[in-house]
Amino acid sequence: MRARTLAVLAVSLPGLAAGGCLLGRTKAARTYVLDPLAVQRAAEPAPAPLSAISVDKVIVPDWLDRPQVTGRGAAGEIVTDEYSLWGEPFAKGVQRVVAENLAALCPDRRILAAPVAPREAVDQRLALTVVDASRQPDGAILVEARWDVVGKGGAVLARRRTSHRAAAPAGPKGAVAGVSEALAALSQEIADALKALPAPEPSR
Repeated sequence: MRARTLAVLAVSLPGLAAGGCLLGRTKAARTYVLDPLAVQRAAEPAPAPLSAISVDKVIVPDWLDRPQVTGRGAAGEIVTDEYSLWGEPFAKGVQRVVAENLAALCPDRRILAAPVAPREAVDQRLALTVVDASRQPDGAILVEARWDVVGKGGAVLARRRTSHRAAAPAGPKGAVAGVSEALAALSQEIADALKALPAPEPSR
């Protein structure tokens, strides 16, 4: 009887140890970045030197300026996923994506991202404030923003408040893709406004 009991324990203990490892295993976090989605087009020949536009540091609300992918719940609730993280500061990701989108949409302009080197002469600046960029309670992705195009002397050449919605699959991966899609629509709107403005004389 003693030998049989020891045999049962010998079989059971490894299983318990493995089960303990499984029980103690934590969920792995996933990391995401926004993607530029503007379609790359063949650039038409442009006169040189090209005028330069700087995309300034993007301003975002504190509730979006956090490591976790964040959404909106009912009655003003902020919903975060501790296992879905941004691979870069959210404001920096928005600035990078908008700059890359504008570079594709405005091939006759040099698009720079602030901070700009002192040797770079900037003709216009894009000041962008993101009001919302998250999944809403209805499941859609909303990007709401205010933006100004500012000339050399500080004059505001264009100013808008706008919102863009995108449908996206459930889950953080879908939310990130939806924000990228809405930012592409925002970038197209800004590009159209830039093209409608008189072309600035390039700085020397």
